[in-house]
Amino acid sequence: MNTANSLPVTVDDDWLAMQSAGSLSPFKQLLLTCQADINPRLREAITSNDHVAGAMLESAKPAALSDDFLTRLNARLDADLPVQSEANGETRDEDARPEWMPAPLADYIRHSGSRLKWRSAGLGVQRARLGRNRRGERLYLLRAKPGLPVPRHSHSGQEWTLVLAGGYKSGSQQFVAGDLHQEDEGCMHELRIDDDGPCISLIVDEGKLKFANPLLKLFQPVLGI
Repeated sequence: MNTANSLPVTVDDDWLAMQSAGSLSPFKQLLLTCQADINPRLREAITSNDHVAGAMLESAKPAALSDDFLTRLNARLDADLPVQSEANGETRDEDARPEWMPAPLADYIRHSGSRLKWRSAGLGVQRARLGRNRRGERLYLLRAKPGLPVPRHSHSGQEWTLVLAGGYKSGSQQFVAGDLHQEDEGCMHELRIDDDGPCISLIVDEGKLKFANPLLKLFQPVLGI
């Protein structure tokens, strides 16, 4: 049985700096916040980055704002708002948060008015949609059965996968609960879910998977992945 790493697999320092600067999309910020909630060592790293960013801000010289600053700021805030969430599901009971669900994700689901509704995506996978923003990013949960092989594929844009329960292998690299797996359109790979239990992951992506198998491409509109 695989156990969580003492030092989690996460994004590199540049992405963590963007988290501290507030320049990541809200969905990606949510993933990193959830990962920090799971692993105290990452939480310490993010807190340290926040302190550095705060010190740099305090020492920076003031600058005049451009005339269209507020217009551009409001446009960016509008682009980050979720435009879709699933409103039907299994429960709205705040006390029924599953053991695998980080508190920041439970807060997001509660405040967004979403409710978990697992739907079959075929191939032994279930998906629960949580939102889509105007940048084209999708936020959802995936639950895959033990031992499932995920066929060779790449991605449309970036995909960030935070493992919440269980684990899987991508090539020779093992990912377990608390790890964040980052891929993009330049990587072709295949996965295998661990045999000791289902794998539940929180995912932010910019588009559907791109399967190497032409047959799977035909079924993709039905599967929705």
